[in-house]
Amino acid sequence: MKRGSDLFAYVTVGVTILAFAVLLVFALIRLLDTEAEIRRSQGDNMLWSISQAQSAALLLDVAVSQKSSIPDSEVDIARRYDVLLSRLALLTEGPQARYMEELGMGASLARQDSAIRALETELHTLALGDATVALSIHELLETLSRDLGRAANRSMVKHWDATGARLDRQQAAIIQVIVSILGIIALGIFLSVMMLRTMAERQRIRMSLSRERESAELYRSFVGLVSHQFRTPLAVIDSSMQRILRSGDAMDQAEIQRRALQVRSEVRDLTRLIEATLEVIRLDTGQVAMKPRNCDIAALLERVKARQLTETPDRAIDIVIGDEVPPSFVSDPFLAEQVLTNLVSNAVKYSPETETVLIGVRAENRQICFSVQDQGIGIPAEEQDKLFGHFFRASTAQEVPGTGVGLSISAQLAELLGGRLDFVSTAGIGSTFTLRLPDEWPASRA
Repeated sequence: MKRGSDLFAYVTVGVTILAFAVLLVFALIRLLDTEAEIRRSQGDNMLWSISQAQSAALLLDVAVSQKSSIPDSEVDIARRYDVLLSRLALLTEGPQARYMEELGMGASLARQDSAIRALETELHTLALGDATVALSIHELLETLSRDLGRAANRSMVKHWDATGARLDRQQAAIIQVIVSILGIIALGIFLSVMMLRTMAERQRIRMSLSRERESAELYRSFVGLVSHQFRTPLAVIDSSMQRILRSGDAMDQAEIQRRALQVRSEVRDLTRLIEATLEVIRLDTGQVAMKPRNCDIAALLERVKARQLTETPDRAIDIVIGDEVPPSFVSDPFLAEQVLTNLVSNAVKYSPETETVLIGVRAENRQICFSVQDQGIGIPAEEQDKLFGHFFRASTAQEVPGTGVGLSISAQLAELLGGRLDFVSTAGIGSTFTLRLPDEWPASRA
């Protein structure tokens, strides 16, 4: 199924890229056609040639009239005649002749061109008083001028028709280019979405693999924890009970009591380990419910201190509350107490018996900050990013009994309370853990 889905994705992307290329080539071709249409101006050139020929015919007609009727006229008939012949040559040769044929004036223009060329002798010998010759030349030039006027009109009409058709073609080409560009944009968006989906899928797969590796590592850590932390208390319990069974009545009451206290201590440790493991499971599955209410800060810290002194009555624990700290704030006191108890327990466990553990409270940036400071073994810098992981224990703490879940639970509970758990630690010097909680319970979390 997965392979078929991948094949479909590859085919879809390939077809999309091909369509993208086709539309792009089509748009380029239409742009080139449009540019070529703009450069087409044959009608303009022909209209100019016809008008020049008509003007030359009129000028020659005027010159002939002046020569035949005005004494001592100095008009240059030969030059006028040559100009007319050159203009007629433009219209009766090459592409211009074909254009005149398209206008329906080709045959008429050819006859008149021949008639004009036959006038060369008469024009050169024209003298004052040759009215009959001048009149025949006038009639021929007038007919030529009239035909050239009709040709000019037809050329103009044809030119405007061609211009209109060209504009229509250009408009159609522009619309096609716009549609092609829109298609290219749509295909680009589609490709982008496909690429983003593919990247998201790969990211999801990488995250799944990462979670699987983390789960495998967690499982190995848990197995190591069970094999070490569970087996040792059980071995102590079994050894104590076997000693009691073997000794029987020979064991005195004091020894039995000592053995019983040892068994109870190991059972208590096992119970704590099981509770910590269950707490991790409850947090991961979202089964821990918050019950916010008014929390007295001084009373909270006294309970944490008293609980720890019950376990270690000989340790020194000081409490310092800043003057700016309010008497109370809204939070879940049970969960907050659990976090602080874990922090204080670790501070006592991982610091020398002669050192004092300091619990401080301050208010800053609309937060109540509880700090627990010790002068203990600290945490190596290269291991600090793993500190809040399940069942992780620093290399400096391997000789101290523990489960490696207390800080992980504390960090998760801090997030449930709307805050966070920070720490600063230096190996061999000590650590300071800070629980930052909002001074007001957010309405969205109520």
